Amino acid sequence: MLDIFRIKKLSHLSFVDKSALSIYPWKDCKPGKTSSVTLPLFESNIAIVSSAGMYVRELHDTFDHTIKGGDCSYRVIQRNIEIDQLIDGHRSRSFDHSGIKKNPSTGMPIPQLKSLVEEGFIGSLNHRHFSLMGSILAPLRLIKYTIPEIVEKLVRDKVNAVLLVPV
Repeated sequence: MLDIFRIKKLSHLSFVDKSALSIYPWKDCKPGKTSSVTLPLFESNIAIVSSAGMYVRELHDTFDHTIKGGDCSYRVIQRNIEIDQLIDGHRSRSFDHSGIKKNPSTGMPIPQLKSLVEEGFIGSLNHRHFSLMGSILAPLRLIKYTIPEIVEKLVRDKVNAVLLVPV
């Protein structure tokens, strides 16, 4: 088991948060199937999937923090969003939210990827991206329903690569 109390990076956490993390049901997420990248990035359509719990107040409901095991829904974030419209809706108290509140692109790096498109490093930025809630204690619904739905949309959009932003 991970000795969470000896990890220096978590020394800022309260005893309650450290205790919760020490009993968190961490999952071994080894993929059942892997594949190699066959298309160069400069020809690829890239999408973002973030667990930052970002949403747009005018377009979305907030994530529901009362759902036992965690809210497994997602929010679609359009490529043309003004980054300051993104709201930090993450429920976790185990990280300092001040950075993501000050600069939402740390959780949904759309401006950074737009720059990479302009530089020709990546081919295109998909028209939509996906924001999920991190801190899912009961991930079966996420794995069984949410992820396949997102993957279906990514396939339909002809996305070649996904930038995963874990928060």
